[in-house]
Amino acid sequence: MNEKIAQQRRDLLREMSLIERMEFGSLAEEYRETVGADGETLRSGPYYKHQKWKDGRNRSRRVPAEEAKVLREAVEGRQRFESLSAEFIELTVASTRSADHSKKNSAKSSKKPGAAKR
Repeated sequence: MNEKIAQQRRDLLREMSLIERMEFGSLAEEYRETVGADGETLRSGPYYKHQKWKDGRNRSRRVPAEEAKVLREAVEGRQRFESLSAEFIELTVASTRSADHSKKNSAKSSKKPGAAKR
């Protein structure tokens, strides 16, 4: 593995290790509109809804406003971790392919020209 890729992988692992909070799913912020007695539209909220897939189904739950910030940070932490993981995989695959390609070229160049084929 070349040193540049090895350093990038170490940097990604270090950044991944700094993420302390994660949660599956997403957090939606919703508002409700109603029409008042005077005909004016009233907007209430925000209301927070945490959604995630579990057992093959989309599950959702209401989240109190005081929990929403911490939950949002945890969801963002998981999303960041997944993004860093994808980068790590891309680097590792590229390194693997490069090493495999180098081995194939090395094997081809080590054959003696003019050698009898069997």
